[in-house]
Amino acid sequence: MAKKGKGKSKKSKSGRPGKSGRKKASARKPARRAVKRTTSKKVKAKPRAAAKKAKARPKAAVKAKQAPLGSTPLKGQANLIVTFDPNHRGTAEFEVREVLKQVGEKPQIGQTEVEGLFKVAVSNARAAAAKIRNLCSSNPNLFAVTHHYTPIDNWCQSDVSAMQKLIRAASSGIGQSEKWKMGLNKRHWDQLEGVKLIIKLTDVVERKHVDLDNPDKIVQVEIIGKEAGVALLTPKDIVDVAREKGE
Repeated sequence: MAKKGKGKSKKSKSGRPGKSGRKKASARKPARRAVKRTTSKKVKAKPRAAAKKAKARPKAAVKAKQAPLGSTPLKGQANLIVTFDPNHRGTAEFEVREVLKQVGEKPQIGQTEVEGLFKVAVSNARAAAAKIRNLCSSNPNLFAVTHHYTPIDNWCQSDVSAMQKLIRAASSGIGQSEKWKMGLNKRHWDQLEGVKLIIKLTDVVERKHVDLDNPDKIVQVEIIGKEAGVALLTPKDIVDVAREKGE
């Protein structure tokens, strides 16, 4: 066994290390400093690399989340609504994108609280509708699960007074001698029954010539839960896929 006290540095009367102790302590200091430098460099390098990876991962995760159909929010206001078979939502969105791509549009597709309905933003909804009608004739197989493409001019809350205000403004585009009708679809909204609602909304249209079968203009009202879209259209502005395909 090693004797006690062996290897200890001699102390002076003041209790401080002797010369031999000072030499050993000073010899250790450079080594300790080197270890600290090396360690600090490694420690700093690792967190930076880890941080870069951590930053990269969320971006990849966001991209993965944005990939699913219908998850991208609209950047602008929707000016087209599309109805489709709710049992084939994924196919419907692919179809809408392909159809609008064929007519020169880059659509943004937004979700709604209604199954079987997309809100879409395009550069020109009426021009797109005209081209979609022609596409129905030239390439009917492209349309498998979408049903109607309807342009929308303005949106408001789905209370009666707000809708009346938009309808009154839209109906000013109907000529005094033109025939007109109102097209109305309501979804997830039950404040008024159908007939009562139609009376309330048509009362603000100050045009006499109503023609339900062959109108020149259509005041289109689309109620979707808490919001409503209104547009003044011609019959050709609304694309009924089944009718265009002759089904």
